[in-house]
Amino acid sequence: MIFHRSNELISVCIFAVSLYSIPYTNGINNNYIKMFPKIGENVTLKCSSNNIKNSNVLWQMDHKELPGQAKVMENGDLFISSFDTSDAGIYICDLASASGYVGHAPLTQFELKLKSVPGSLIGVRVIPNTVLMLITWREIENNDGSPVKNITIRYRIIDDRISRDDWSVLQVNPFKIHKEIYSLLPNTLYKIQIWATNEIGDGPKTELTTKTLSDMTESELEKHLLEGIDTFDTRAWTFAVIVIMSTFSIFVIALCCLFVKDPRVQKRLENNDDVERIELIPNITINPGYCET
Repeated sequence: MIFHRSNELISVCIFAVSLYSIPYTNGINNNYIKMFPKIGENVTLKCSSNNIKNSNVLWQMDHKELPGQAKVMENGDLFISSFDTSDAGIYICDLASASGYVGHAPLTQFELKLKSVPGSLIGVRVIPNTVLMLITWREIENNDGSPVKNITIRYRIIDDRISRDDWSVLQVNPFKIHKEIYSLLPNTLYKIQIWATNEIGDGPKTELTTKTLSDMTESELEKHLLEGIDTFDTRAWTFAVIVIMSTFSIFVIALCCLFVKDPRVQKRLENNDDVERIELIPNITINPGYCET
């Protein structure tokens, strides 16, 4: 009985030690890492532990064989030289399958996506006016790990007499979705180009052509202001003015009558006269010649 219990205790200890001696074979530390390397860059993928040997690691790319430029190092890391578009994909470091264990999740998965220039802007619209225009676009989604640094807008007049390299350039904050352009010429054809830029380079350009609105002359403006004057009925305005003036006149007359007939106003005037008489008596008593002066 004691012998069997001691064997069970030893078996439990050996099992516990085996769990700690083989790192991460139970899939608890299953990581999913995204990386965005550039073209021509050397990439090193680490398989979650520095104690893994080359013979204990199995690397796969999308559950297939590794590309030709990928090499498993002695410490179990995967080295990819001169990363290219064909190297993009999901790389799996599976220690359990290499050691004969079945049913365990991979240690680490790396998703390598090529870091590239931004795509073209979506939903670009131009709303022209006489001397300005408004350019709008949709918000940029940074889903490739390389944020957009700025948005560039350049525009020029389409005219054979003007050089094609004579562009006006504007830099826009990447978080904005619109930009106003001022000091344009009325009734003029413009070419507009807009694109996004990140640390890799410039994205594809979106090119549009628009024409500013014509500026109204004095005769056209006068015609616009006098539009509908033939059908204008002056009787309605005359009646409205008469009503307003009559109402104002009645209000003024009523206010004057109220001011004159108010007993409080008259009493206040009488009190002012009494005060003046009271002040006049001492001056006459003290200075008999006061009235003469």
